[in-house]
Amino acid sequence: MSVVTNLQCQFCGTSDKDCFEFDNLNRGFWCEICDGYNYFNSKREDNDRFTLILEDKSNRENTCYKSKIRFKKQLSLLRYPGGKSKLIDYIYSLINTDKINRFIEPFSGGASVGLSFLDAGIIKELILNDLDFGVYALFFIIKNDPHNLIYKINNHHPTHKDYFEAQKIIKSNYKGCDFLEAAWSLLIVNRLAYSGIYKANPLGGRNGSMGELLTRWNPKTLTNRILCIYNMSDKITVLNVDACELIEEEYWNEKSTIFIDPPYYRKGKDLYYCYFTKEEHIRLNVLLDNLYQGMPGADMILTYDNDRFVEGLYLYPEVQKVNRAYSI
Repeated sequence: MSVVTNLQCQFCGTSDKDCFEFDNLNRGFWCEICDGYNYFNSKREDNDRFTLILEDKSNRENTCYKSKIRFKKQLSLLRYPGGKSKLIDYIYSLINTDKINRFIEPFSGGASVGLSFLDAGIIKELILNDLDFGVYALFFIIKNDPHNLIYKINNHHPTHKDYFEAQKIIKSNYKGCDFLEAAWSLLIVNRLAYSGIYKANPLGGRNGSMGELLTRWNPKTLTNRILCIYNMSDKITVLNVDACELIEEEYWNEKSTIFIDPPYYRKGKDLYYCYFTKEEHIRLNVLLDNLYQGMPGADMILTYDNDRFVEGLYLYPEVQKVNRAYSI
């Protein structure tokens, strides 16, 4: 290996070569003081990107980046507070085209970003993971055999009674449910609740009309979206595992991008069935910072609500702040 001079760790600033351990691929070195990995001829962010997007609720939306690609932004069946369909063009602007073999969503939710990228041919493979069994069941059924779900959507008009029974099933963590019942319960509550919030009353209120209740229930649209996803199913993997464990496993594929959209910090407990405690947000932070600092790997794009606590946690990502008219 040729001798490289003027080396300095970009993480802790040391230039003591006795503290450097060179890798066997002759790409860079580790600093034994901070365990940070450095490339010889470039900065980490020029090779492995780690971006933190912080969202502010504002009437002055500044996420107006428009891609030349015309994305289908309404492929997801699910509606979530903080859903990312409005940010698809902006997120695409952050994608390194050398790292699109696999696109991993450890907190998939409605998966609007990944599904849109897959449909547009931007990515080759999509990994969807969610700890919410209902979300997992819905995508599992769509991928493997959606016909019974499609039949149910087109032949059953949900009532207020159906809504509250489905809500009870979700609050029980889908106890005793098979895949179809879990997927159906999630879909009913998500489509018929205000903003898809599982704790909320149905649209129109508890004693509202059937017309108000079914305002967002469109069998034709839901069927078309299911079939569109099903037609891409050979490129989709569906998982129901711990998000941090999945991130740690997938990080080592350097041709991948991990899109990390955890529950919002401030209001997550009120919005999602599978929310994060403060300790879980810290666990995610420690994992992501350590992975990025310690070894070359996948690109990571992390999204959060703009909060001082979150911004103060992370040491290494490039921080982007965006205004969104439809954020929480």
